[in-house]
Amino acid sequence: FLLSVPCMMAVLVPNINGHIQNQLTRSLERILEEASQSGELKLSNRKLKDFPKTSEKYNLSDTVIADLSKNRFSELPEEVTGFHFLEKLHCYHNAIRFIPDTVSTLQCLSFIDLSRNQLTNLPREICQLPIQILLVSNNRLSCLPDELNRMSQLTELDASCNQLTHLPPRLGDLKSLQSLVLRNNLLLAVPVELTYLKLIRLDLRANRISTLPIEMRDMTSLIDLLVEDNPLSSPPASLCKRGRVHICKFLETEAAKLERKTGGGMGTLSRRSRRSGAGSSPGPPHLADRLKQKRQNVDSGYSTSSDCYEKRWSQEIVGDERQQWSSTPISVRSVEQNGTHSTLSTPSTISPAPDTGPEEDSPKISNSP
Repeated sequence: FLLSVPCMMAVLVPNINGHIQNQLTRSLERILEEASQSGELKLSNRKLKDFPKTSEKYNLSDTVIADLSKNRFSELPEEVTGFHFLEKLHCYHNAIRFIPDTVSTLQCLSFIDLSRNQLTNLPREICQLPIQILLVSNNRLSCLPDELNRMSQLTELDASCNQLTHLPPRLGDLKSLQSLVLRNNLLLAVPVELTYLKLIRLDLRANRISTLPIEMRDMTSLIDLLVEDNPLSSPPASLCKRGRVHICKFLETEAAKLERKTGGGMGTLSRRSRRSGAGSSPGPPHLADRLKQKRQNVDSGYSTSSDCYEKRWSQEIVGDERQQWSSTPISVRSVEQNGTHSTLSTPSTISPAPDTGPEEDSPKISNSP
């Protein structure tokens, strides 16, 4: 009897495996049958390496949503590119290295999640699709397609945790883009074209960026600007931690310096004034109005305290600006803080002159040159 036990186990193991396989097959057939009726294909977390062959028994051409996430696909299944009415495609957490050119047939696709795969590049055919949300984080991408600017309906792009060293040309053509996440890449600079976008969220954290372009101050639609964990020198990294308003204020100051160096006629501030419909010679009221509008935006990093940055900017600018616009009034408001009387300037790059003495509460600028 004892000798027969191993023989019995040897017979039982294949039978058990065969039973499990049959159950999986029936389960897949049931899923495919439901998909043919509902238009939603649910194949996530099935340890699949290939698309089920039994799909030939069912008509999946009307599939609208396909979830292939958490499997072992090494490429996007060719069968999926035959779902001509597909709108949402979930393929995250696979081992996908290749996307076939036939992906261009998915002309109804508005959402695709390819994050957590092994992609080294994206085919240009993907830029021919009406995609609104493109998620390609946690891959091995060294660049994005040059044709990315053709994705006119793209509103959200997440390419974080890749190996991007640069961004594609004509990035500023993406007029619908609202959220751009490029965290944890190898970017060395921010192209000026990026500042043309009307973004609400921009995440540049954990790159190798040393400077931000002064044109970034014109991105008034921004609510979330994240630039931490970069070797920034302009603006200083310590200032960037304080939020978007402080970053924009620093860039305004740098723009004012550049304008003075160029004589005020061809500077970037003059360009911005003409673009916004203002006069050809911008003055402090114009800058103040823009910053007042910016201050209305929610930003937890803004502080009205007279810190070292406020004083430094005030000392750098007020000397030159007093001569150019001496007749321009600068509003000063006083508030009570902790029972003491202190002076706070309006949020403008043209700040009041530094205090001349401890007894002087409200600094004023004389109209005389």
